[in-house]
Amino acid sequence: MFKEANRLTYIGYKLFAKEISKKESKYFELERALKKAMISMPPEMYIATARMFSLIFGVIGAIMGLIIAFILVRYIGVPPLFNIYLPEPLETYWLFYRSFVYAGILAIGTTLILYYLGNLIFAIYPSTVISDRKSKINRVLPHAIIFMYSLSKGGMNLVQIFRALADNHEVYGEVSREVSRILWEVEGLGKDLRTALAEAVNSTPSDNFREFLHGLITIIDSGGDITRYFEERADFYFERARQDQKSFLEFLGLMAETYITAFVAGPLFLIIIQTVMSVIGQANDVALFSIIYFVIPIGSFMFAMIIKLLTPGDVGSAPRLRERYMYVRRSSELEPKEKKKVEKKVGRYRLRKRLRNPFRLIIENPYYTFAFSIPAAIIILIYGMFVNPYIPGMDLKYWFFSYDDYIFISLMVILAPFAFFFELGRRNVKTYMRLTPIFLSKLASANESGMPIYRAISMIAKTDTSPLRKEIAKIKADLDWGISLSDALVRFANRLKIFEISRTMTLLNEALKSTGNVTEVLMISAKDATSAELLRRERLTNMFMYLIIVYIAFFVFIGIVYVISSTFLSTLAESAAKVQATGQSFQLLKSVDTSLYKNVFLHAAVFQGIFAGMVAGVMGEGSLSAGAKHSFVMLTIAYVVFSVLFGFKLI
Repeated sequence: MFKEANRLTYIGYKLFAKEISKKESKYFELERALKKAMISMPPEMYIATARMFSLIFGVIGAIMGLIIAFILVRYIGVPPLFNIYLPEPLETYWLFYRSFVYAGILAIGTTLILYYLGNLIFAIYPSTVISDRKSKINRVLPHAIIFMYSLSKGGMNLVQIFRALADNHEVYGEVSREVSRILWEVEGLGKDLRTALAEAVNSTPSDNFREFLHGLITIIDSGGDITRYFEERADFYFERARQDQKSFLEFLGLMAETYITAFVAGPLFLIIIQTVMSVIGQANDVALFSIIYFVIPIGSFMFAMIIKLLTPGDVGSAPRLRERYMYVRRSSELEPKEKKKVEKKVGRYRLRKRLRNPFRLIIENPYYTFAFSIPAAIIILIYGMFVNPYIPGMDLKYWFFSYDDYIFISLMVILAPFAFFFELGRRNVKTYMRLTPIFLSKLASANESGMPIYRAISMIAKTDTSPLRKEIAKIKADLDWGISLSDALVRFANRLKIFEISRTMTLLNEALKSTGNVTEVLMISAKDATSAELLRRERLTNMFMYLIIVYIAFFVFIGIVYVISSTFLSTLAESAAKVQATGQSFQLLKSVDTSLYKNVFLHAAVFQGIFAGMVAGVMGEGSLSAGAKHSFVMLTIAYVVFSVLFGFKLI
């Protein structure tokens, strides 16, 4: 966002250079923060950018203030500022000029607010980037160290290892960027490796990476075994990742208790209180409607977003790995006729590929289902308007209660296909991630026993019965065509499009370049894949408990709401009817509109189901998208239980 200088930066520097240069001694901490965030601007340029953006924010604030003042004066009216008597002619002047005073106050106020908001954004932006980079480095560091360990086993020196790591930035992310900075200081600035490592210690945002570099400097100074150091540090940081994950899961348990208290038990208690107060005539229904239509959905959604922000993020989409001996001919090198011919052949090939497996694209990107499900949902809503039109003069609430079935069905139509294809793709990913380490271990064991790698792959392709068998057969076919082992495995990773497998194949590919010991490389790659899979499975196993907690809370919610609707309200309605039948009046009991309350409680159960599903997805699997199936299941249960089984509808 603000990581590089732009035109506003240079304009701001020309305007504020003298003022900024007077305070250079105060920018030491900012300079360190910019270096840790890898924002490629000196502090003076960054402050100039902040000043320019803050001025733009201030101008926008002034315009907003004047617009708000115009709306206030023209359409709403100017409230009295002072409830005191003013002598003439002050009273006349005040009444005449007060609109301008209000406009000035609003314009100045919004200008100052947005100006300082711009300053605040630039003040906290480096720390936000630092925090994000720190978490990404810590997450990738164990795998990056295993990568360095495998290359070190092949005899590469540290500079060569760092260069290979920097070249694979799509896989190793922020760790590659840190290593690239070390390489730049060694190769670009001519510093020795130890000095570059010492400077990287001060510039990295990650405590883990800083600790790793400290140890590496010590090994270099003492002449120790770097390969053994990499091996020990990889195991150490994997264990630390497990401990960090355990701490996060304990925090998740606290958040689960908070969710049940704040968004299940709390709303239930308020619903019961407000229902009783409304029935006895001591309160209106606004508070009850606010709880059901605002507190439950908005509160639950915000809670899910907070959990999502605090959850360690996904590693991202899988990069396309480049084959070692792949030749790419640019289209500009082709003749126009030849180019058209090639494009037609490529188009036909892609079309045939899509027709052979038409759902593959949707499985890879389930968001494409919205292109079909949303129009279908809109058709259902329009059909509902024709079947159950709103007639002027009708009570809007009761018309909506008779129309809401179509809204709920539309939501099911939107959620169902997305949840189905998302889970189908997720299941495939889990299967391949579980089986790939096993495949590499089998390959290493067979090769260690003296079997050539080609025969080992052929044997596994014949004997394997897992879903990975087809992919292993494709690896064998690539080898039959004379493709190298490393390229065959790269093609395997590119077909699966799973980040963890791409990372493992990158490690394997680079390690095979540095050594001829295929067995050892396969064992190291299997260890890397196994460690990642172990962390993932431990996390999912522990988070499943919180998923169960959310489901139990949902069933408790709809159970209590049903009891209130079917028993409590019915009893009050019968009591009110008996009192009215005797001709007597009872001030603490008014007539009860059970249809209204039952429909409102149906909506409460539906909202709880939809948004509890989001919370379940984030807490159980770390993804809002994974919550789609839970939202669909809970929405369906709530609708079927209240609308079909118990007949809580006006239709």
